[in-house]
Amino acid sequence: MPLTAQQIVTNACAIARAPGFLAQAGQMLNVVLSELCQNYDFDIARGIVNFTFNALFGGDDFNLDFNSDFGPQLSGGMNSGPYALPGDWLRARRDDVFYTIDGVKYVMINVDLAEFDSLVQQAGLQSYPQNYTTDLTIQTAASNQRQPVMYVWPPPAGGYPVTARYQRQMPDIVSPETSSAIPWFPDQNYLITRVAGEMMKITNDSRLDKFLGTGDNGAQGILNRYLKLANDDEDRAKRVTLDRRLFNNDFFKLKNTKTIGW
Repeated sequence: MPLTAQQIVTNACAIARAPGFLAQAGQMLNVVLSELCQNYDFDIARGIVNFTFNALFGGDDFNLDFNSDFGPQLSGGMNSGPYALPGDWLRARRDDVFYTIDGVKYVMINVDLAEFDSLVQQAGLQSYPQNYTTDLTIQTAASNQRQPVMYVWPPPAGGYPVTARYQRQMPDIVSPETSSAIPWFPDQNYLITRVAGEMMKITNDSRLDKFLGTGDNGAQGILNRYLKLANDDEDRAKRVTLDRRLFNNDFFKLKNTKTIGW
């Protein structure tokens, strides 16, 4: 059976010869799990969110209501957004954000906020959204909590349903030193070894480099072996692709005319 958070913490402290540091080891377990979310795209740490594009523009539309809650920090144009994302949103992979029209899937391309800001926003400009960007820095005025949002361009011409699969910031384990919860990351040998190595920083243990290193029994070595087969994609060919914003036959890549822009 998988070990609980409490058992992982207890074993790590025993290995690090620090039995009195259970609370610190519990905190470190949460730090390690959070780091795995932020640095790696594991399928097991994915979520999905569905919403619908807002195709209206007026005093009662979703965009203006949303802006009123967040104050002047947001600067979306027309009905390009912002569209609220889950608070645990970190990022989405290629081809994982799309909308459908009559069952046909339209994949959007992720662009930087700076690139989005340079795109033309005019009243009456509506079409099929091709690009999207996210802003992870927004905080709600009421709760002061992080609220990731999405903007799309061109502004949608209809209320199309959107699907976004994304990498999650998995929630912390509450009091892991006493918790019966099983951590979401399946390689528990890595968790024990990594937490033990992190505790050795506190106790100034000379085995620190060995436990955190890339050797066969080191935490990074264990993780490297896991990553080779992670997400079960070794049996599929991988294709190198070009940037779809530049290498395609879409008219959106053409420069602005003198009618719009310059």
